[in-house]
Amino acid sequence: MKTLFSRILLAQVVAVVLALAVVTLITRFSLNQGFTSFLERQESRVLNNIAPVLGDLYSRQGNWDRLRANPENWQRVWRSNRGAVNGPRGQGPNRNRPPEGGPPSPGGGLEPELRWLAQPGRGMLRERLFLLDAARSPLAGAETGDLAAAQLQAVVVDDEVVGWIGFAPLDQPLPPDAARFLGGQLKITALALTAALAVAAVLAWVLARNVSRPVQAIGTTVRRLSDGDFEARAGGRYAGELGALATHVNQLAETLGQNRTARQRWMADIAHELRTPVAVMKGEIEAVADGIREPDGRTIASLAEEADHLASMVDDLQALALADAGALNLRKAPVMLDELVRQALDAFLNRLEERGIRLECDIVERVGVTADAQRLRQLLHNLVENSARYVEQGGRLKVSLAPGEVAVLQLDDSGPGVSDEQLERLFDRFYRAEGSRSRSTGGSGLGLSICRNIVEAHGGRIEAGHSPLGGLSIRVELPG
Repeated sequence: MKTLFSRILLAQVVAVVLALAVVTLITRFSLNQGFTSFLERQESRVLNNIAPVLGDLYSRQGNWDRLRANPENWQRVWRSNRGAVNGPRGQGPNRNRPPEGGPPSPGGGLEPELRWLAQPGRGMLRERLFLLDAARSPLAGAETGDLAAAQLQAVVVDDEVVGWIGFAPLDQPLPPDAARFLGGQLKITALALTAALAVAAVLAWVLARNVSRPVQAIGTTVRRLSDGDFEARAGGRYAGELGALATHVNQLAETLGQNRTARQRWMADIAHELRTPVAVMKGEIEAVADGIREPDGRTIASLAEEADHLASMVDDLQALALADAGALNLRKAPVMLDELVRQALDAFLNRLEERGIRLECDIVERVGVTADAQRLRQLLHNLVENSARYVEQGGRLKVSLAPGEVAVLQLDDSGPGVSDEQLERLFDRFYRAEGSRSRSTGGSGLGLSICRNIVEAHGGRIEAGHSPLGGLSIRVELPG
């Protein structure tokens, strides 16, 4: 299986090869086109310069007969001119001029344009140059080939076209010199390609190593987390996306560790809470079996109370499990929230009066919401139960309900209050604001956690704060 290192290395090398291949093709095409354009421009200049010279030759001879009768005179023009190319300076322009009407004499000189074309380095141009008469019939020089593809220049004498000169088309894309030059450039390009590949391979290796090492380290951390080692962390400082990934992995590890701790604490709390009523029931039954206690109504009532407490706790645990799984069934229908609040308060009136807690109500009538009535009763029962259990004797409990975009239910009590740290954990499972409180006073610690799940399942929000009465304030918002 290909590793990230090999993939990055291969991608870099392939990218460089493709880029250099494209550059090579473009360079070759550009050189071909450039040399062709240069050659055409050069031929045009040569024809423009030679045409007047050949016109003068025609004027001196009066016709093209000497060239037509003896094509060798065409070659004699160039051979006779080679010695004059580097002749002594100071000679007049008419020195060694051929006799009137005749070809240039050996050792004689021609016009500067012909002398330039007579140089050894211009052999390719001379071999392709041809001369036509006025009717475009060949007179001298190279094979004309397809005249339609040739570049022609008129030879004019006294405003009359007496002939045509041109260059035969090349039988190869580039002239030999140009081909050799292009071959040299391609060799240089090949060397540059080899060097670029070597540099790209080194850079790709460095890049792949710098990228793959952090990924491998983070992968090792994730593997350790999957094996249950929640102390594993992605060490090192990484920049960019790798740094963000390492941060997220570390946050995941922290969350997994906290969840494991919470799960362990929760299991221990569940075992403790279930053990207490079971131990009480077992003690009562053993006392009856040993004859220490009589199976009278008091004993049966004590057993029934513990059984009810145990059943209530099991129901609460089931509700939490359903909420965690997202399977908390809700049968929503339009209900009057104010009626449900009054029913819940009526159920606790005797208990509140026994403890001397003064109840104050500010409940607006006809506050309707779409919710599960049974779950709302459970919510209200837990909230009032929490206040009735915790508020000090002789305290106050104020319950208010107001309509709006969301129905707002608020319970404020007179205390005792809780600290800011306790507020943050008030909705945690099995959490009691005071660890010293007994189970009979503090309850199982599941009530407010169930309240939060019920409210959130309805799309609402529940939060705790400090009450102006000096105790705890619970605010519930339910959408209409």
